[in-house]
Amino acid sequence: MEKEIYKEHRIDIWILAPVILLIVFSLGVVYSASSDYAMSRFGDSNYLFKQHLTKVAMSVVLIFIFAKIDYRVYYDIGKYLIWGSILLLIALFIIGVTVKNVNRWISLGPIRFQPSDLAKFTIIIYLSRLLVRKKNHLTELYKGYLPLVFFIIVVSGLVALQPNFSTSIIIFGSSILLLLTSPVKLKHIIITLISILPLGILFIMTKSYIRARIENYADFTSGGSAQHQLNQAIIGLGNGGFFGTGGGYSVQKQFFLPESYGDFIFSIVGEEYGFIGTVFVILMFSMLLIRGYQVSKNINDDFGKYLSFGITTILIAYAVVNTSVSTGIFPTTGVPIPFISYGGTALIVNSVAVGILLNISMYRNGIYDKNSDI
Repeated sequence: MEKEIYKEHRIDIWILAPVILLIVFSLGVVYSASSDYAMSRFGDSNYLFKQHLTKVAMSVVLIFIFAKIDYRVYYDIGKYLIWGSILLLIALFIIGVTVKNVNRWISLGPIRFQPSDLAKFTIIIYLSRLLVRKKNHLTELYKGYLPLVFFIIVVSGLVALQPNFSTSIIIFGSSILLLLTSPVKLKHIIITLISILPLGILFIMTKSYIRARIENYADFTSGGSAQHQLNQAIIGLGNGGFFGTGGGYSVQKQFFLPESYGDFIFSIVGEEYGFIGTVFVILMFSMLLIRGYQVSKNINDDFGKYLSFGITTILIAYAVVNTSVSTGIFPTTGVPIPFISYGGTALIVNSVAVGILLNISMYRNGIYDKNSDI
């Protein structure tokens, strides 16, 4: 039976609005959080803000560009995207740029990017493709399940070796959640988790920085003192109270809180905009979560279903981990909060992903009318 065409499906405001509001909100927060450091490091308090503003402008444009591209094109190029990402992750060990004792960046002239930011979405695209291609074999171990797990382990493993264990866990966990939405057998997933667990523990034991973070966190949760970053982050949140100190009036940004404009920017949000500011951020991500999963549920296409679920899960996972770290719920990790942390590869790639999600939403409950306008 021919499916009905819904011409009213233009751009999905319930996806676009929270993302744009978060990006606009980031301008004031990044300007404040980075100003003192930028003056000290570059002699210009606006230096990092101007770079962030450029990335923000690019990101907003990319959202609308990718919202116009038929998401089904990624089904055709999925295998090229995943193998390209794997090659870039391998290239890190040959031509990667080391910053703060970690090897996560590749520099191409004036452009520097993290391949893991690309890989976190290309793995979702390729898994979505495989879940469709192998839909008649997903309950089978060799023909259906193992090819899926192979790519999950390869990508997660290469990211972990950078080392970037927190991002590796997010990629692995989000990918497993995606498999749970498919006909893949639960027992296969459980066996995989049981098999991977000893390797994960062994990896943690061989990395002193991970052990140190876990030990510090264990000490903190048992009533001891937290490590410096977490202490300062919690102080910042406490300083804000209900209404906050006001935009630009953070104390913690004055060299008390490391990565105040990046990984720990949520603490600055809490300090300057108070409880109200943190609730605003959580509500925006909640809107994105609900709408993204609604799109996945309502679309009449398996590839779109898996892809929208995966994109939404990745974005929300980063937000959950970042806010949980800043509030002492999780051990300290180097995970930025999407759309708010100082812009870079992550902001641009996340915006592209939102554009793809917006395009998928145009197909919900029917077939997208390509003559409709954004």
